[in-house]
Amino acid sequence: MNLDYRASAFVVSVPHDEHNGCLHLVTAKHVAIRLQRGEAVIAFNGKDGLPLWMSNGDRVPWFFHPDETVDVAILPMASLRLNEYDYQDISTNLFLTSARSEEYEIGCGDDVFTIGLFTPFTGVLRFTPIVRTGVIAMMPDGRVHHPEFGSMEAYLTESRSLGGLSGSPVFVRDTVSVQGVNTEGKPRPFSAPAGFHLLGLLSGHWDAPGTTRHSAGLNMGISLVVPAAKILEALSSPSLTALREEAFQRGLIPEASNVGQSTQEISCDGEG
Repeated sequence: MNLDYRASAFVVSVPHDEHNGCLHLVTAKHVAIRLQRGEAVIAFNGKDGLPLWMSNGDRVPWFFHPDETVDVAILPMASLRLNEYDYQDISTNLFLTSARSEEYEIGCGDDVFTIGLFTPFTGVLRFTPIVRTGVIAMMPDGRVHHPEFGSMEAYLTESRSLGGLSGSPVFVRDTVSVQGVNTEGKPRPFSAPAGFHLLGLLSGHWDAPGTTRHSAGLNMGISLVVPAAKILEALSSPSLTALREEAFQRGLIPEASNVGQSTQEISCDGEG
């Protein structure tokens, strides 16, 4: 199968109880819109070691945030082959909300990790994601303006973005302070990395002066991340909430792992 992979997505579970949850495929809205314009498939690794493909959801519509500036799209996971996909879902319990950010003192300088598609090499026998690292560069107290995405709420990360990473999950790791001792036995505090939280979804980046979206030039190194709280708002929309309740009533909610993360590559006829 000769496909041109262009963007990324990840699987999110909305817990129903401590054992079950509804699964959703989450990506950037600008990616989903391109998926709707032409033939496209969503690619997964299979548990048997072979790749699997899912259609672009002709019978299941994408759901968007009511705020048009929020670059988030959600597709309920309804494949009959779901048990064959090799994935780990991200529970909404791991989403970085304002309360969680305050509790874990998340802020500028904290390490971030973006997991998604590397377009020059997607893998030979299996889809192989790439991990890009960086730090939170700014947590704006208002909307930021981007020439392509408009005025939007976003985190800024010092982390280079490439075509193919659009729609990728971005994780942040909090830091803990530990009281230890030095070689002389005297008290000495030190810091250490701790747990992971879903910071949000990679939307795009600013290009360096003199480059364009389709050029080979480097971007400015500043990426825009849609806050996880915005994804949570979209997942909590009345339409999706009603759909999940219907699935529960019909016994269609599968068991979800509620841990880890998953990056699935998306093929489309647009730029990722």
